[in-house]
Amino acid sequence: MPPPSSHAADWLEIAVQVAGIDAEAVADTFRPHCPGGVAIEPAIRPHGDGDVVDGDAPALVKGYLPPGADSARVRRSLRLALRFAPLESPPRWRRARRLREERWRDSWKRYFKPQRIGERLLVKPSWAKYEVKAGDAVIEIDPGMAFGTGQHPTTAMCLRALETRLRPGEAVLDLGAGSGILATAAARLGAGRVLALDIDPQAVNAARENAVANGVQGVVEVREGTLPEGARGRRFDLILANISGLTIERLTASLADALTGTGTLIVSGFIGDAVEELHRALAAAGLMVDRVEVEGVWRAITATRAGRA
Repeated sequence: MPPPSSHAADWLEIAVQVAGIDAEAVADTFRPHCPGGVAIEPAIRPHGDGDVVDGDAPALVKGYLPPGADSARVRRSLRLALRFAPLESPPRWRRARRLREERWRDSWKRYFKPQRIGERLLVKPSWAKYEVKAGDAVIEIDPGMAFGTGQHPTTAMCLRALETRLRPGEAVLDLGAGSGILATAAARLGAGRVLALDIDPQAVNAARENAVANGVQGVVEVREGTLPEGARGRRFDLILANISGLTIERLTASLADALTGTGTLIVSGFIGDAVEELHRALAAAGLMVDRVEVEGVWRAITATRAGRA
């Protein structure tokens, strides 16, 4: 979502180059300080009919400050926070620049193009024209303040696993929904009902707006919260969680409890170093790892209960 109207005054863009693996953590640091929103400009490489993020390459994290903001104080705070953050490599700050809201909106169009994911999923921004094939499940997602446009490897891996594992009519939970792209995709692929949970109010608003924009608000319910309270005792045939490995490990028991007896869990948002520990945590919760997908440094795990065909 773009920053709110500034009555034609200039917004200030502050930007820092970081390792791709650090981009989401740095964006989380920016968000409380940047009321105009935070954007991640990743390195892009061609893939099939569209483009995907090169998660191993450096990325730019950009924050937007409204007119009149104490930009010097904000930049000092962010520099101090990142100095002590456990980052893969030192951040490289770019010169701040002023820009109009229209320039901010238009800049996205250079980086977000339609892309096919899996066999049926077509993810596109609203401004892009694209030939839709018979059987395509089209998802319109514009970049904004909530994570999830389909270009990040973790999101793409979750989407491919979702397409493979979802059966028509199943109940789905999208935990840490961000923009709601996974929840919307589940609805497009035939889920009977979808619950999308996120602890970030901005993400909740974005996910609701995207459900409406894609015409799936009758299937997708979006709420603020997490497990176990957010699900209110409901159980799901398929759970998606594109969040950090530490959060997944902490919530493993709750994730297992929220699955039906033959349910499937798809998790991502972590790198290879986290896989072994997650294997152990999932096994302790009674879940068996079926598949580990690899894309660059990132990993996704699909796990099931015994009895899933």
